[in-house]
Amino acid sequence: MNIAPKRIIGNWTHGWALDQHTIHSTASEFANSGRPEFGTARTETGEALYKLKYRADMAQVEPIAQAVADFILSRSELWDIQAVLAVPPSDTRRSFQPVAALAARIGERLGLPAPDDYLLKVKQTMPLKSIAGKRTRRGELANAFAVADQRFANLHVLLFDDLFRSGETFKAVTAALLFLGKIAQVSVVAATSTRSNR
Repeated sequence: MNIAPKRIIGNWTHGWALDQHTIHSTASEFANSGRPEFGTARTETGEALYKLKYRADMAQVEPIAQAVADFILSRSELWDIQAVLAVPPSDTRRSFQPVAALAARIGERLGLPAPDDYLLKVKQTMPLKSIAGKRTRRGELANAFAVADQRFANLHVLLFDDLFRSGETFKAVTAALLFLGKIAQVSVVAATSTRSNR
C-alpha cells in the first residue's frame, strides 16, 4: 500500500498521518433526493478505510494494518513502544469497530499488546465530524477519556486512529494517558488525514 506520511504536531511526542484521505471531491448533478451527489477520489489508504468502515469489507484490515505496522517498524523514534492503543469510538452502537480491529491487528504484527479494556470513553460525545471549530470540539471532548489502571505507567505507547482532522481527539486522549495513566511518552499514528484541519 502506497503512503505519503506527514508529521502531525500536538501534545504527543511523535506523530504522523500516513496519507491524505481524499484527493478531491466534486459535486455532480443533483440526485433524485434533490441533494447533490459527490464524486470522491481517495488515496489508496483512504479507499481501503472507506471500504472497511462503510462497506464492511473486512479484507481491508490486513493491508491497512500491514502498512501501519511497516511504517512503525521503519521509525527509530518508535523502537521502544510497549503497546498499541485504539482511540475509543464516538459511536459505540456500531457492532464492528474498525479502529479497534486495526489496532488489534497492528499489535499482533508488532508483537505488542493492543488491549481493549485499558483506554475508556467515559462521556458520550457527538461525532466530531458534525461539530465545527476546534474550540467547540475541545469542549465536547473535555473529560471524555479515562484509563482502567496504570499498567503502562512510565512506558512509551502508540495511539492509533483512522482519521486525523483537527487533532482534538488525539490531544484529549493523549492528555488522559499522560495524566491519568502516568505514561512517559505517547506517540500517535493516524492512517489518513483530511485535507483541511478545521
